[in-house]
Formats: sequence, C-alpha cells, structure tokens
Amino acid sequence: MLPGSTDFPDTGAVADATDPAASPPDGLRLVVDLNRCQSYGQCVYAAPTVFRFHGEEALEYDYAPAPGARREVERAAAACPVQAITLGRATEPAPRAPEGVR
Repeated sequence: MLPGSTDFPDTGAVADATDPAASPPDGLRLVVDLNRCQSYGQCVYAAPTVFRFHGEEALEYDYAPAPGARREVERAAAACPVQAITLGRATEPAPRAPEGVR
C-alpha cells in the first residue's frame, strides 16, 4: 500500500492519493506531507473517521473524505503540531513539493 492510500473496511476500495483522476469531482482534497509528519496522532483524535494508524507509526488517511467530515478534518489540520496536513478542493491540483525537495 502506498503512503497516504487508504483501505478502510467500510468501502473496501483502495484509493491512491497520488492519482488526481481518482478524486471526486467536488469536495475536499486532503494531502499529508508524510516527510513532515512526526506521528503525534493529533489528527487521529480529531478526525478518527479520516485518519488512523496502521501499526505503531504508519499513518493512513482518506485523501477525499466525505463532505460531512469537513469540520473534523479542519480541526485535525489545525491540531497538527508540524502542520503536515493540507486541505483543498478536489478540483484543485494536488500541492507539489518545492523544487529541490524530494
């Protein structure tokens, strides 16, 4: 499974966060900078329907959460101590790392 991809039991589907074509036509797009994430888990507490840990430190998340989860996703982004969570509309292109950063 790719980092940031999800395999939640309620859908049974695997979604790849790097595939912009897999995003819904409208709604929320969620990107987590897994290089910046330090696994503090504040997002898991703030939005347990969107974020979860797989194992001890591997964060999994739903990159296109349901519109009803917007409030908890915004709280999760605000609660992240390293600001690793980026929110946008699903119609916007995914954020890219600055040049020279891998």
